[in-house]
Amino acid sequence: MVNKNHQKLLAILKKNVGDCENREWVKRYLGTTKEYLGIKTGIRQKLVKDLVKKEVSGTDDYRDLLLSLALGDSFDEMASVGTMLIEFPKWRKQLEPEILDKLLERVEGWAETDSICQSSYSPVELLGNWTVWERLLGGFNHDKNIHKRRASLVLLTKPSRTSNDTRLAKIAFANIEKLKREKEILITKAISWLLRSLIKHHPKEVAEYLTKNEGVLPKVVIREVRNKLTTGKKSGKK
Repeated sequence: MVNKNHQKLLAILKKNVGDCENREWVKRYLGTTKEYLGIKTGIRQKLVKDLVKKEVSGTDDYRDLLLSLALGDSFDEMASVGTMLIEFPKWRKQLEPEILDKLLERVEGWAETDSICQSSYSPVELLGNWTVWERLLGGFNHDKNIHKRRASLVLLTKPSRTSNDTRLAKIAFANIEKLKREKEILITKAISWLLRSLIKHHPKEVAEYLTKNEGVLPKVVIREVRNKLTTGKKSGKK
């Protein structure tokens, strides 16, 4: 049975369906086959926040709604999971990190994956429960689900950019190393992103890694990361 707050949120979202003429093109861009309601991001985020503030009364309600939304049939439900993780840190911090394994089980494409992983978890959260996070990130890194493999990289982008703790850099390079021969764009784009995130605190190590793996990493990854090292932007334009 669908969670009651999930039902309420879905009804609200469907009342706010956007006028999107290129719906199928957008779905292809996002990498999903799920229903796409075409709601503008800011509007969807506000609807989610308003519902949670009104209806969710504690960590158990919060967890149940997250898990229910992660089983949803639309992109917008998956994106709502990400909004809940980012906007309600008090409850997020009370959840076991392993909940991500369930939240990511049915994601499709880069946008759904990144909405859950990109900015949700701080370095303080990871390092404060490092044994669990280290095991979780390592498990995602060799999971048969490509979206979890991407998650093993994307989850480290914000922490690697905002903390100089060597534990984060060590696992970041290790996860990149294990996936560097994959050719799927879901993985190669995430490798480039994570290497560029590491530059702030570990530019020397990133430069050395590029040199060592120039014949292995895709040329676009080498170019974007080298541009970031030399100009501060992946495009190379100052």
